[in-house]
Amino acid sequence: MCGVPFFMWQTANTLAAACMPALSEIWDETVFPLHYLIAGLGLVATGFACDRIRSARTRWLLAAALAATTGILTVSLIFVSGIPSYLVFFFAATFSGFGTHAVLLGGLFARIPQACKPLAFGLAFATAVSLRIPIDLYAAKDRAGAYTGYLLFAGVAFFLLTAALFTKPVRQRFTERDHDATTQEPMDIGKSGRLVWITAACGVVVYIQFGILDNLFSWTPLFQNSVIYFRLAQIVSSIAVGLICLRFGYYAAIISSISFLGTGTLAPLFSWIGVAGLLCVLVTVIGFQLFTIPLRSIFAEVGKRGKYPHTVAAFGFGLYFITQIIGIPIAGQMRGMDRESGMALYALLFVAMIPIIMLLFYALKNSHRTACPDQPDMWEKYNLSRREREILGFVLKGMLSREIAELIFVSEATVNWHVSNILKKTGAANRAKLIQMNGAEE
Repeated sequence: MCGVPFFMWQTANTLAAACMPALSEIWDETVFPLHYLIAGLGLVATGFACDRIRSARTRWLLAAALAATTGILTVSLIFVSGIPSYLVFFFAATFSGFGTHAVLLGGLFARIPQACKPLAFGLAFATAVSLRIPIDLYAAKDRAGAYTGYLLFAGVAFFLLTAALFTKPVRQRFTERDHDATTQEPMDIGKSGRLVWITAACGVVVYIQFGILDNLFSWTPLFQNSVIYFRLAQIVSSIAVGLICLRFGYYAAIISSISFLGTGTLAPLFSWIGVAGLLCVLVTVIGFQLFTIPLRSIFAEVGKRGKYPHTVAAFGFGLYFITQIIGIPIAGQMRGMDRESGMALYALLFVAMIPIIMLLFYALKNSHRTACPDQPDMWEKYNLSRREREILGFVLKGMLSREIAELIFVSEATVNWHVSNILKKTGAANRAKLIQMNGAEE
């Protein structure tokens, strides 16, 4: 409910400024990079401020105040004249708008069960994109005429968000205690911060790669005629990623994103135009969703167990906007390159991405120390794998499959599958018998 209007505003407000005729000459060189920088700063700065505020009610009021301010600033852009004044209002709306989401990430998104985070994120994003399709189609025909429509669309979205924040369910989620975060054991890698930085490094490479592709492709005539295909790809892939993560865990989505993103390396062969170029970019869009939705969910999940939940969650979301500042000038340089050089640079980034994603995969698999008692005779007797030993340790502590899945970043179905294998190997009829057997072994 709160994610939908934010995503509506996020792109509509940006596109409104891009459609403003007076900004067309300085948009790509100056305004666009500053917009991304201020967006990232708004997210991280507000997240850091929230972690310094002890009262949950105060954080909720801060979100409501920022949302209302953003709505007012966005609608005011219709009546502001003069480039300097317009930029002041626009950048202020950018800072407060993304700052609102920093509060939502820590106050609402982090509280959603780990397995459901990508689905919630995907549903909100897909719904917002669906609502934007009509105005996007109009903008493809008349960019100047879409300026006012985009601003009204963005302003209304944030007024809806302000109203949503005052509904009873949202207020309650902001003020109630997060029991899961206090009862679960701290994550060793997350606690030391290594998992956060490994995830950040992975995001930087992928975000730059996609940012280059996005900036290059946005300059081709095909983009104006094919906006509907991109929106549909975003809608379907966002929901699909959520369902994949819910059923198979984060690993399945992140690892499969490699093959999809790799298809984007073929796009320069077709100069990003024609049917083949369009298909390459569409597949890359799907791959980006397969990667970015679980990645942002990981930041929120790790953050809620650490000292700075709002800051870490906001940083994970803001990383995309901050790294665009790097991707934009690289894309500008690639426009002046020949086809072979541009393709080589893009392929080089893809090759660099693979080992970092593998490192992230390994870090997630080892994000929690094995909780199993040290019983080497028992391991040899039943021939348990390392993962089975780890999950057995959690089972012996009386943890449910959902709780185990939350800790080791896999789906509940995966945990149940491992438990089933453990029961077969040990000959135990159920978990209770397994616990009794462990007591006998001890």
